[in-house]
Amino acid sequence: MDLTAIASVLDAARHADPAAYAISGVAPRAAVRPADAHEVAELLRATTRERLGVVPWGGGVALSRARAPQRYDVALDLRALARITHFERDDFTLTAQAGVTIADLRAEVERVGLELPLEAAEAWGATLGGVLAADASGPRRRRFGAPRDRILGARFVTADGVIARTGGQVVKNVAGLAVHRLLCGSQGGLAVLLEASLKLRPAPLARLALVHGLSRAELADRSRWRDWLRREPAAVTVLGRELAATHPVLASSADFTVVSVFEDDPAWMPSQETFVRERLGAPRLRVQDTSVATLLQQLTDPEEMAGVRLTCTTASGTPDALAPLLAEPCASRLLFHAPAGRLHAWPAADAVPAFAAHA
Repeated sequence: MDLTAIASVLDAARHADPAAYAISGVAPRAAVRPADAHEVAELLRATTRERLGVVPWGGGVALSRARAPQRYDVALDLRALARITHFERDDFTLTAQAGVTIADLRAEVERVGLELPLEAAEAWGATLGGVLAADASGPRRRRFGAPRDRILGARFVTADGVIARTGGQVVKNVAGLAVHRLLCGSQGGLAVLLEASLKLRPAPLARLALVHGLSRAELADRSRWRDWLRREPAAVTVLGRELAATHPVLASSADFTVVSVFEDDPAWMPSQETFVRERLGAPRLRVQDTSVATLLQQLTDPEEMAGVRLTCTTASGTPDALAPLLAEPCASRLLFHAPAGRLHAWPAADAVPAFAAHA
């Protein structure tokens, strides 16, 4: 395989240090950062012609810890494509290039009272393209849906260098097949995302988070969680003790930390809080309004914690669904976004089969 084709397509200023793009310790033979969509297309034409293995890169939040591909010749860094190209506040839509970080997108839409309905670990570095390619989500997946539920359209490049567009920039759009939704979760295997249009949401009028420490018996007590989902919490996340200890605000001596988040009309908040206090007692910590966004990010970040991670999905949306797993050694290293039914756990390598059997 010949890499001279890469050098002929992009000048030296576009090349980067391959060591910075290692996946599980395996570095590519070359790394490049194209400046625009046309350079991406030229590069993919060249790599396809030379039969080179290409991995698209965003912030590398999850990719650096992924399993290395069998062929990894070129890392394609898309962070130079980092512009918001279209923003319609009144229509609640936004179009941005794949290299824009989630943190930058949030800051832009929050400035005008809107909310970006995407969640990602390490949002300061995670890019729009990476989050869509992974179909990543967080504690509010039940409320927001997956990224494929928020995307309206996309521009992308195929392996043979063809730039194509699917969907549109408005909510009421039925033009063609929804190929953009297929790209979400494809891990870059179908095409390289260049740009995407998203549906936004109005920012919540009020936010409230209540943090409780619970024992194993308390967490497994089904009566505590009866009618919980009827209250429509934005998030209910359970963290094992070891995982909670990684965040000073959440750390405690309790077996488990439970964070309940409500995003609602201010007049409804006292009723929500009374309900939680009746079921779980006085909270160890009470957080309101803008500080809740920081807490939600802290509940998302552990999803990309180092180590072997098992992810399971359950139809049960309350914390008592964890009852069969609470005696497992790795119970202190689990993260459960209850309403979304999404469980992440980090068992020791020799405990993976036993944990998987119980899960």
